[in-house]
Amino acid sequence: MLRRIAQAAVALFALALFALAWHCDAAWFDRHVFWPQQFFIVASRAIIVAARAGAAAMGVLLLVLVPRLPRGTAGWRLLLALVLTLPASEILLRWRLPRLTRPEAAMGLEGLTRWTGRYGYTLAPGVDRLESSSGRSVLFRTDAEGRRISGAAIDPAAPSLIFAGESTVVGIGLQWEETFPAILGSRLHFQAVNLASPAYSAEQSWMRLRDTLPALAHPVAVVDVFMPGLIGRSFAGQRHPLPLPSPDFAGEPFPPEAPRYLHLSALYALSKHLYWSDAAVEEGVRAVALALRETAALAKARGTPCLFLVTGRTPQWMLREIFEAQGLDAVVVEVPEDELLPDGHPGPRGSLRIADALEPRLRTRIANR
Repeated sequence: MLRRIAQAAVALFALALFALAWHCDAAWFDRHVFWPQQFFIVASRAIIVAARAGAAAMGVLLLVLVPRLPRGTAGWRLLLALVLTLPASEILLRWRLPRLTRPEAAMGLEGLTRWTGRYGYTLAPGVDRLESSSGRSVLFRTDAEGRRISGAAIDPAAPSLIFAGESTVVGIGLQWEETFPAILGSRLHFQAVNLASPAYSAEQSWMRLRDTLPALAHPVAVVDVFMPGLIGRSFAGQRHPLPLPSPDFAGEPFPPEAPRYLHLSALYALSKHLYWSDAAVEEGVRAVALALRETAALAKARGTPCLFLVTGRTPQWMLREIFEAQGLDAVVVEVPEDELLPDGHPGPRGSLRIADALEPRLRTRIANR
């Protein structure tokens, strides 16, 4: 009887694998796997073929094995072996998972960031050292507020271009003068104030801008960034609880909370990282749209234009829902793969391409403010 139950369970699992292989086409992967974590490097289409073929092959193998399931003691040994794969997988994933779910860890930037109660992980203050990134030796400096600087202190009274965002804006793998904030500051003859930090979400960028703007006497323009990967960082239940952007918000956005037992599992964390449901994607889009709208509102309240850099392969439906529907000004920039560093961040030529694309719109917006 037990053997028949096991055979039925294996057969049902095989059928589920066949259904997965049939249903999970390119459109499904784009919606549930690729877009929520898409940055400058485009996900390989080979992943789709490999995943569907692997699911189908595993289904065939299971069906072939159904009549061959062992009886008696051998069957119990097989069951025990299968059960033991769970803790073994958990141990392996706990060892490897931080490099997948902690972007700053994957980039080797743990020494550049630290945990703060207000912003979550953010650039550490007072950094002044050479960092090895993408095969380059990069001089990295931050001020007492954890903002990347050239070496000169930020002057609160000087007319300033303010840049918010994540590692693309920080200029990971680039010298200060190679970053597009520094290039634009030099071209437009304004001080560049870089508030970005590796792995920031849209909400963290908004929070950092909200705290910094009052201290700057003459903000000239605000530049923020959007890429579909920010949607994955805005889901509820991710690395830390996030604030809802609001003019009235004044509390600590990242209070510690006790995780549920299931959330401690590396297998659970991996599943949440690799797959997002329609409801989760919609939640993430709403959260990012709100954060970007409130970012633009902060700039508007100071009489300052706000411009968003958007990655070139962002799908049209995202552009419509997040930017066009909200009247946000965006410049879409496609950075070719040969202008990216090995880790996927824009290299010197990619950064220059971004600056070239943003400069005309910035000049127009500043002149008409």
